Amino acid sequence: MSGGQHREGGPLARFAFQLDLWLEGLGRLFLVIANLCLLLMLIGTAATILLRPLDLSFYWIWPWTMQFFVWMSFFGFYAVYRFRKDIAVDFVVLRLGQGAMTGTRYFVALVVMTVTGVILWQMPTIIESQVGVIDAVVTPWGELERYTLSIPLGISCLLIFANAVLDLLKTWLGWPEPHTLPAVDS
Repeated sequence: MSGGQHREGGPLARFAFQLDLWLEGLGRLFLVIANLCLLLMLIGTAATILLRPLDLSFYWIWPWTMQFFVWMSFFGFYAVYRFRKDIAVDFVVLRLGQGAMTGTRYFVALVVMTVTGVILWQMPTIIESQVGVIDAVVTPWGELERYTLSIPLGISCLLIFANAVLDLLKTWLGWPEPHTLPAVDS
């Protein structure tokens, strides 16, 4: 039985639609979190610059800025992937036609699943190897543990993996590839 026989309203299509909505909402949440991290970095940097002439310095601003930078990068990782803000060189495939486009959709999703799958597989080792605290990243409960740097990476990789599975489902269901580039629409 081909995938085309259940493309429109079957249980797989309904599942794909719901998963797409869920991943979209998480993408928006991660975008907000990444932007909040950027805002906090900017506030910390501005405070450092503005307080310097007053001979005021807070040693913890720099380490927190670095922590927010790492979190911004890793939370933003999923948002960039989900909203297709990465760089895609697809002008050749677009000229080759629908068959090439469909083939690359499968290929790209499988490559993304492989790469993120390896990262997820290694995540316990990554977390276990990050022992100790991050100096001067102080909270009311004490200094943050080093592994807190990698938690957003693991979550983003898991969501990117799920998004790649969804991309496979969308391709198999015959749903069009989402494009937001004006050149593609013309």
